[in-house]
Amino acid sequence: MKRQLLVMAGVWCFPALHAQPTFEVVSIKECKAHDTAPPSNSSPGRLSLGCWPLWRLIAEAYDTYASGKVDPLRLLFPRPLEAAPSWINSARYTIDAKAESPQSGAMMRGPMMQALLEDRFQLKTHRETREVSGYLMTVAKGGLKVKPTAEGSCISVDPTDFSQSGKPDPSGKPFCLNPANPRHGSFEAFDIHGITLAAFASLLHPDGLPVIDQTGVTGRFDIHLEWESGTPNTPATADGAASDPSPHTSAIMATRVQLGLRLEPGKGPHEVLVIDRVEKPSGN
Repeated sequence: MKRQLLVMAGVWCFPALHAQPTFEVVSIKECKAHDTAPPSNSSPGRLSLGCWPLWRLIAEAYDTYASGKVDPLRLLFPRPLEAAPSWINSARYTIDAKAESPQSGAMMRGPMMQALLEDRFQLKTHRETREVSGYLMTVAKGGLKVKPTAEGSCISVDPTDFSQSGKPDPSGKPFCLNPANPRHGSFEAFDIHGITLAAFASLLHPDGLPVIDQTGVTGRFDIHLEWESGTPNTPATADGAASDPSPHTSAIMATRVQLGLRLEPGKGPHEVLVIDRVEKPSGN
């Protein structure tokens, strides 16, 4: 009987769940229009952000660092916010926060910042997938012209360290998923290594519209694209209309001719982050 009770007790004795780390001390100060932003920095368990726009804090917390790991593609191109009040675009805040235990920068800027925003700014959000107007990306006639990424040809970024990709590597290899966008006079170029076509589509915003990947192609590729800035984005009417791979053309035409990817106006599913509620922060 005693052994039976021990077995039954074991059935009901669950291990304690790991609670999500939180900030134990937080100071939030609104910056005035003329205020100079103090330095921003982080160390394990401490985060200081000087005069950061509220929209950026939200976009990065729920997109770039949402999982507690960095999404390199969203460092430069955070997802836009829907239904947000106009004041969050101009409101800036200095945040000094100390965690209960050492945490990575990505964890503090992601899940822990979400908890801070929901507590102090009364932020409520939800995600929606909407049918939106944009450009549909498909493989052009003649096939894909992008180069598959060779194993070991680029360096993967530490997903918990959002500053790593900004440092040169002694080996000289580029970082994977670290876009470079050099400009030479009226010409622009785009270089990125180790990217999927779906992720590449998320970086494109011709005429300010989203690009929706419908290629069905998997795998990772190295992409180099050149185009002439300021050239109107007029989609090609036929795949054989142009064969000159020079950059003397629009970004849309260059994408088709140089990469074998066709962008045509259309509608498709696109995920957005909707702001349901946000208020000025509560006192410290």
